Amino acid sequence: MGFRKSVAIAMSCSVLAGGAALGVGAPTPAGAAVATAEKSGRDLNVNRHRERVVVANRIRIGDSDESDGDAPEPDPGTTFSADAAGGEGGRGGGEAPPGDRSAAAMLSYLRDLAANRKFTGAVLVVRRGQVLVRFAAGEADAENHIPNRPDTVFRVASVTKQFTAMLVLKLRDRGLLRLDDPICPYLIPVYIKTCPTAWRPITIREILTHTSGIPDIQGLPGFFSKLSQPTTTQELIQRFVNLPLDFKPGTSWKYSSSGYILAGAIIQSVTHKPYGTVLHEEITGPLNLRHTGYSRGNPPPGYAKGYLTLGSPAPPINGSQAFSATGIYSTVDDLVRWDRSLGAYLVAPPATVKEAWTPQAPCPPNGCLNLPSSAYAFGWLVDRLNGHRLRYHPGLLQGYAASNMYLPDDDIAVVVLSNVEDTDTNGIARHLATLALES
Repeated sequence: MGFRKSVAIAMSCSVLAGGAALGVGAPTPAGAAVATAEKSGRDLNVNRHRERVVVANRIRIGDSDESDGDAPEPDPGTTFSADAAGGEGGRGGGEAPPGDRSAAAMLSYLRDLAANRKFTGAVLVVRRGQVLVRFAAGEADAENHIPNRPDTVFRVASVTKQFTAMLVLKLRDRGLLRLDDPICPYLIPVYIKTCPTAWRPITIREILTHTSGIPDIQGLPGFFSKLSQPTTTQELIQRFVNLPLDFKPGTSWKYSSSGYILAGAIIQSVTHKPYGTVLHEEITGPLNLRHTGYSRGNPPPGYAKGYLTLGSPAPPINGSQAFSATGIYSTVDDLVRWDRSLGAYLVAPPATVKEAWTPQAPCPPNGCLNLPSSAYAFGWLVDRLNGHRLRYHPGLLQGYAASNMYLPDDDIAVVVLSNVEDTDTNGIARHLATLALES
């Protein structure tokens, strides 16, 4: 059944061009190492610490009579916003060639999901600097009928962890801490008065790799009922500081956002600055991630409101409750730039980036977080997709679901963000990544 003519499909070709172009005006951090790709055929073109961006003409297509097989007609007023290869594709090397089958398949797949009310949010897929699809569907604010756009800001939940882990690695590189240091000396006396006996052997490495045994704060009674209330880092830590460990540190793996709250406290302790300030100074500012940050309250105005299911609003989240474990907000554009900046070694020296992606702890038999994965690195799940190295992390928090995937040897970035919690963002991202590998 064809789309109704009242449904507008907006297509704009705003691109990440020329291989190394990671976004508009993103400067290279001082001292960042520039390296060639690890495998032949990967052209990141990051010489001279400059980025080139070509922004193609924005093309708006009003009516569409395309058939979508068994997909039902969208409700009147439903708007899909999509950037995909086509039209004047290939300008400046930033778009997939005209008629690229991967790009066409992705757009068809996402439109079908949206038409069947299985996806609300934003998506961006970039392969070696070429935009394959940039898509948005559904509403960012159902009450006020504000649509999602490709540049809508979302809470990214646990995708936050890869930023927090990289901050720790960068501070390690500066000599402010060591990964195998015990955590307690960094926490006393500001965050805890004394070190619990069970915590004495726990290291910074273990809290970053979920091998500390500290119970997950999100599994504690009352966590979600408190999620909308302002709090302090000290109060968060007090909720789990005296609880028995789930296992002896370093002997098993169990996901725990508590460890990443402690990591945020350690970041603040060694820098004497708020987490959000360090995030900006070390990552989002130098990379020009203009729509990525951390707020102890709400993201900037216009961010996508969260929904438990389609049409069922989620209670609000106060950023101070999510903190350095789940508190960052971002856009699909910024996260792709983050991924590709890592791959181009613009975030940190090659050795540090490779370390961030190196397996640190084996996953349980059913995978870390019950997702396809063999190990956990520093804020990244380790996996292979059709034989290709894959690093990714999911995000799930009251009203939001997210998935950030990067295939470093292929320079393929796939970001799926949703403001509907029960959305299968990981499944969607994996399917899109598979399509991106097909040509």
